[in-house]
Amino acid sequence: MDFITYGMMIPFLQYCAKATHSYGLAIILLTLAVRVAVWPLVSKSTKSMQKMQKLSPALKELQKKYKDDPQELQRKMVALYAANKANPVGGCLPMLIQLPILLALFSTFNGPPFGDKPVDVTVHVIEAKADAKRDRKEVSGSNSPYVSADGKVSKVVVFPGEATTLPGDKIDFGTRAVEGTLPADFKVKWEVKSGNGKLAAAEEAVIDEEGHATFLKKGDYKVEAIVTGIAKNDSFLFINSLGKKAVYLELLKPQNFDLLFMIILFGVTMYLSSKLTMAGPKDPAEMDEQQRVMADSMKYMPIVMSASFVMIPLPAGVFLYMLVSSLVQTFQTWLIMRTSPDDFINPDADSPMPVTSGGGAGANAKVIDIGSAPRNKPSAADGGAKIKFDADKLAEKGEMVAKDKSKKKKKK
Repeated sequence: MDFITYGMMIPFLQYCAKATHSYGLAIILLTLAVRVAVWPLVSKSTKSMQKMQKLSPALKELQKKYKDDPQELQRKMVALYAANKANPVGGCLPMLIQLPILLALFSTFNGPPFGDKPVDVTVHVIEAKADAKRDRKEVSGSNSPYVSADGKVSKVVVFPGEATTLPGDKIDFGTRAVEGTLPADFKVKWEVKSGNGKLAAAEEAVIDEEGHATFLKKGDYKVEAIVTGIAKNDSFLFINSLGKKAVYLELLKPQNFDLLFMIILFGVTMYLSSKLTMAGPKDPAEMDEQQRVMADSMKYMPIVMSASFVMIPLPAGVFLYMLVSSLVQTFQTWLIMRTSPDDFINPDADSPMPVTSGGGAGANAKVIDIGSAPRNKPSAADGGAKIKFDADKLAEKGEMVAKDKSKKKKKK
């Protein structure tokens, strides 16, 4: 993930910022680049989910017909998936593949150059009688990117790292780059906190602006070097600060209306995108269990996601990325649904697959029963159905169904 963040996203972001003289435009360009890169995965995932929705009525019919024969039901379901090249988990796998990219994006936007980010080190202060347990690691386990005014990117760590020491001991902390080069005037803000997360009292531990710390009492402490984001105060369009954060009631303040607007618009676009992927009956009474679950998810997921962003302090730059990404995804979903295939094959000759309706490109889908499908071009009476499988494949599947029925008769 660090390679994606430091080796690809931040350098691309800096290149765009240098070319456009705007970090806001740089965010939009990075968003578009990411959406183009994940387009094949999004397309595959969306088509797979749509196909499973349209096969849902046929699956329901199979479950009714073979409810007393689980083994035959499983075989028929596999045949249905195979005939239509469907995969029940096909919509999940592409999303999992995107996970490293999403994590790298969060790391890219939730720190410099759009916001401050602390690099922390844990210090354990023990009793004098445990002197033999003193220890110091070379550098901190965490790190932060730093983007200088000239656009150079570095990875910053704190030294020494995690330490075990005695009351009254002093430790001189500093920063250095493990990737890239820090400018001569680079500085961080130092803080020392108690184990409960609050700033340590002067009688417990102190640290000056140069990183010289003294620990006076036994306990666990956290030393933080806060790396500054140079673009956190930049404005863009209606956003007055790309690094600004606000949560809960703070969002109702006039200066934070830009954040609130982006959160609400994100929820609306997410709802539209999920609604576009739904294909099937609109009346809940006509839906099967799977369709009802998906319909409920479509209704409540945008609300849940938007509500979570009200509680999570994220920089405005992150919301700008998510909003633009959601808008582009909605457009991509619309394109995919317009070009989705309409024809579906039901290999179970005795149980024709119901025609789905109620939106989507496949609302008027022609269902092809391979047990009786013509081997020549469909006539006008067939509604001009376009058979996706050629005659040889249809015949082969029909023969397989016939053989299965013959075997059953012999067993009886």
